[in-house]
Amino acid sequence: MEVIDFKDYRFLKVYESPNIVISLNGTKQFCDLNKEDKYDLLHQAFGVSAFNEFIQVHGTSIFNLDLNIETYDGYIEREMSVANAIRTADCIPLILWNERNKLIIGLHCGWRGIASGIIEKALQDDELDITHAYIGPHISKDHFEVKRDFIESFQEYGLSIDRYITVRDDKMYMDLRSLCEAKLHEKHIKIINKESHCSYREYDQFFSWRRDKNQSLRNLTIAWF
Repeated sequence: MEVIDFKDYRFLKVYESPNIVISLNGTKQFCDLNKEDKYDLLHQAFGVSAFNEFIQVHGTSIFNLDLNIETYDGYIEREMSVANAIRTADCIPLILWNERNKLIIGLHCGWRGIASGIIEKALQDDELDITHAYIGPHISKDHFEVKRDFIESFQEYGLSIDRYITVRDDKMYMDLRSLCEAKLHEKHIKIINKESHCSYREYDQFFSWRRDKNQSLRNLTIAWF
């Protein structure tokens, strides 16, 4: 991994094929730029030819899969040098790909999206042949405190998450990454990172809604071939 400083904006370069970069907390905040200015900066810094970001609503709609929808919590990209961003502030930004086919998928995986089946939806077409995944910065199990109604919300989707719950000092904590991992393992997808950065703990690098509440900005995980 490499931290890149460009015009007072900071990025963490995670991977090269596909390119995966994450905007970091810095002197200037990349997430504050409008879409056109984001593209201009990414074009200058990394040479991308286009840039997309989306209105995310913790749903399951996927850009380039679902049509005539205004909100998307994921994308499928087949074009080279087209960068797409997933915005998070504790949820998992999940990047999936097949390097041979130069196909990349990005998903906004909060608990609602995972419970609603966004991962299964993105992977329902076996011809996409997704082989690898990167699980981006999100709130870790040490800080993701949940209540009983949270567990019951999963039960409404027919899902039991007891194995992902840890009790400590009479409080319950959710391991969101392990739930995501389990769904990827079902599809025999190789996860390239054994651990993920914690958006809550690493306050100097990442934004966290749980930590900062309404003051929180957003981390952008941007990927392209």
